[in-house]
Amino acid sequence: MIRKILPSGDISKNISILVVGTFLAQLIPILLQSVLRRIYPAEFFGVYEVFISITGMLMVIAALRYEMAVVLPDKRGDAVNLVFTGMFASLIFNALLFFVIMVFRERILNLLNLEPQYGYILNYLPFAIFFFSSYQVFNYYLVRHKSYNAVSVNKISRRVSEGALQVGLGLGQRFATGLIWGNIAGHAATFITGWFQMIRSGFSLRLFSLKRQWQLAVRYREFPLVNMIPALLNAVCMHLPLILVMKFFALETTAHFGLARQVLVLPSSIITLSISQVLLQTISEKSRSNQNIISDLKRIILLLLIPAAAMTALVLLWAPPLFALYAGSEYYISGKYAQIIVPGAAIKLMVVPVSSIFIALKRIKLFSIWQACYFLLISSLIFMDALQIETFLKIYLTIDLIAYGVMLILIFYIAKNYEKKRKEIS
Repeated sequence: MIRKILPSGDISKNISILVVGTFLAQLIPILLQSVLRRIYPAEFFGVYEVFISITGMLMVIAALRYEMAVVLPDKRGDAVNLVFTGMFASLIFNALLFFVIMVFRERILNLLNLEPQYGYILNYLPFAIFFFSSYQVFNYYLVRHKSYNAVSVNKISRRVSEGALQVGLGLGQRFATGLIWGNIAGHAATFITGWFQMIRSGFSLRLFSLKRQWQLAVRYREFPLVNMIPALLNAVCMHLPLILVMKFFALETTAHFGLARQVLVLPSSIITLSISQVLLQTISEKSRSNQNIISDLKRIILLLLIPAAAMTALVLLWAPPLFALYAGSEYYISGKYAQIIVPGAAIKLMVVPVSSIFIALKRIKLFSIWQACYFLLISSLIFMDALQIETFLKIYLTIDLIAYGVMLILIFYIAKNYEKKRKEIS
């Protein structure tokens, strides 16, 4: 039965390569989390979760979204120069970020409701964001050239570097910064390996041209002008709940919620990025040659229903004792939090992987409208500071179910419109 719903041809093969690579890369932190949660106090993890959330929000705009354009040009030289455009944008962005942190340090800590003793996380943000966002540019170049094995290797190198340093520093002096240093080391490793993998895929410095980069920046200006702000809003929607949990409750509660969310996001992180990158390249290619896309779309969504349903059942039945066994008795409560928010994680697992269709079919404005509406919904959580944590999470769940249900409808709407126009042309 599963073979009948699998996408056919190269798309299935490429998705399999990325899924396997991502699974192996995620297996390392899965195994290490059980150790790290026992080495570092929950309070340290609460601070680390905030660092990860801020990094996740800002990295999506650091390269001005030009990484998304790397797969689009017909000429290799244009793709190479778009890589440099994204890197330079990230470098300038993080230099400005460093300046803002130095000037407004105390105000930022007050806004986050973070004690001054944890202000060190701000110092490391520009470095983590630069390495992370630059590698994302590299990653899309590799996807453009279908170097999916290279993408998988890079993911593994990141996790090995990250985990090794985090465990080493934790077993040594239990440095509060050990988790963050490990994170930066992981991003730096993918930056280095990604650079060499690009060179092996035909990337050449001889194609470097500042003039051409400016021309391409203008040609693809829709990405920074139209997509950047909505993408930021979407990232804020993803990470704002955790920051608000930290602001409204305690660092320990943040650590417990962070672990619950991390575990629930795991299936999505293994599947989503892999499928979305392959789907972006494949649909972009098929749309240029006026080929059918809706059959692959339906097969992928139907296939994703299987892990989504399995994850939901497992969490609802056994999450609390499994979390306690996995990370220690202190994290039994993480299982309770997971039981509340798992339906939202399940619908994201089904919908987010195919959301790259908005970019592939050049419906960025429609996607941006959805992102803006989702931001407005999730921002309402700012006013929920007087609630119990369980009620807060239930409202968060309701927002996710509504927003991603609408996204699924929009995905089929634009796919059917494409098929209708394609048949008219044929």
